[in-house]
Amino acid sequence: MIVLEHLSLVLGEFSLHDVDLHISKGEYLVIVGPSGAGKTVLLETIAGLRFPYRGRILIGGTDASSIPPEDRRIAIVYQDYSLFPHMTASDNIAFGLKLRRIAEPEIRQRVRSLLTEFNIVHLIDHYPSSMSGGEQQRVALARALAVKPDILLLDEPFAALDPRTREECMRMILAVKKSQDLTIIQVSHSREEAYGVSDRVALIIDGCVVQTGSADDIFRNPRSPAAAHYAGIDNIFRGTVIRCEGTFSVLDVDGHQITLESNAPVGSSVTIGIAGDLVSLVEEPRVIVDTALNAVSGTVTDILPMEHSVKIRIGGVLPVTAVVERNAGLTPLPAPGEQRVALFRPRDVHLLEGGE
Repeated sequence: MIVLEHLSLVLGEFSLHDVDLHISKGEYLVIVGPSGAGKTVLLETIAGLRFPYRGRILIGGTDASSIPPEDRRIAIVYQDYSLFPHMTASDNIAFGLKLRRIAEPEIRQRVRSLLTEFNIVHLIDHYPSSMSGGEQQRVALARALAVKPDILLLDEPFAALDPRTREECMRMILAVKKSQDLTIIQVSHSREEAYGVSDRVALIIDGCVVQTGSADDIFRNPRSPAAAHYAGIDNIFRGTVIRCEGTFSVLDVDGHQITLESNAPVGSSVTIGIAGDLVSLVEEPRVIVDTALNAVSGTVTDILPMEHSVKIRIGGVLPVTAVVERNAGLTPLPAPGEQRVALFRPRDVHLLEGGE
């Protein structure tokens, strides 16, 4: 449906670099990445609102450089919804249809149908200022879909919504996608949204698409140090392979030996990542007996409570962070200054591509 080939664009000090991306018809692609990575710029380039200096965009097999934005059959909804404040909900929804000089009876029929589909008939004569965030979002989506696009671009559409409303809107957009066979590309900062709606996720960092795959691929199996940092992998270290033992490699990381499942050559310098929730903390170094586990000793330096877990950092020559699930206080948490041993399995040490 959409093919981006070596897409490059310069915008002040920011640039997109050599973006290659294939998006299938009917696919729901979520684009994630840090602020300023180029997610919205990429959406606007697909929509024809910005122009690459190199590369091309194919839409349905046709080079889109000769297709003006209004003829690309693409609709875009921004984070702030961009509703016309002086227009009612029905007038906002009808706006694009009137620009296309659709007959008035068809406009009325299509507006009424969308008001019903999005459960906002009660807003027919309301202005945006009197609507909640969720209501504004539904009106904005109805306006975008009124012109019957083939492709829907969403720029953080759920960012301003409370959790319950966001969940309702995610269900709604999935239902709309299915009923209209839409191809959807959504920009998001939310891991929840990536898991909840996507068929596939693309990670963009500093204007480059660095990884695509399932939400699990992006957040649980990042391929590079930059992707691991974005995914929130708590422990990223660089070390040197000092020996290989069958299917295992042993690294020297600041004087500590760490074993992982890998056949990296001896003498090579590699970067590894260990997710904090795969690290356990014990008081005694029972790994003297259980030699299959990696062990790093240190002193608890800080404890950070989260919604569903607690992050515990032990300091030393090799600082390690463990993420421990909250368990109603059944296991007492260590206090700062106490000694602990961080344990993790070789198979949970993830070899990352690239450099620092």
